Amino acid sequence: MPVIFSVLGYLILYVALKPYWDTVVSAASIFSTSQSIVAEEKEKHPIYDPNAKPVEIREAEKTYIDIRDIELPASGVHYGQLYNEKAGLDSPVYWDDSYAILRQGAGQYIGSFLPGFGRMILLSAHNTSHFRPLRDLEVGDIIEFNTNYCKYEYEVTEIQVYNEMDLENWVVDHLLDEEEVLVMYTCWPFEFQAGRKTDRLTVKAKRISGYDVKWRLYEDE
Repeated sequence: MPVIFSVLGYLILYVALKPYWDTVVSAASIFSTSQSIVAEEKEKHPIYDPNAKPVEIREAEKTYIDIRDIELPASGVHYGQLYNEKAGLDSPVYWDDSYAILRQGAGQYIGSFLPGFGRMILLSAHNTSHFRPLRDLEVGDIIEFNTNYCKYEYEVTEIQVYNEMDLENWVVDHLLDEEEVLVMYTCWPFEFQAGRKTDRLTVKAKRISGYDVKWRLYEDE
């Protein structure tokens, strides 16, 4: 998946103002397999700490986190962790999805959104390592997504195998839906197959807990 935006700040500003054209165009290439191999890169300093205290909400009556109170990840930064004990899912999540990053864990397409932003979160990883447990998930299972600012939970609502082009089209159509959906996908089938795999096992899950992040510039203070 090619790099579309260099930092989340640009994405937030762009989406808040007039996102639709560039977002749809960029999403159209997210499943391309012609991406050149990214040069080896050192893992950047993570901002996720499993022992850290959650972000303190500014006022007790509020039910959201202000974006000014959280540290946003840069490309290649480990900012969260996925967990489901039953399936054996325990994967670090990195911002961006270069080949180098996917060797480390799950990578997030940076045209999608962070947890708490009320939009799609699109993650991918190899089916031989960090996303191999996806085959053991079932509808109704709970996925924990712990970030550097809040703990979120997502309930699996659909598990389906898509052709890569069909999945691409679905993402293009729904990337900006005002519904927070965690979408995780990996190559299918898991067994060895000669040639390039063109199908993707896709797990969709809806958010059931965790604070909203106040990020849109036009919202009232």
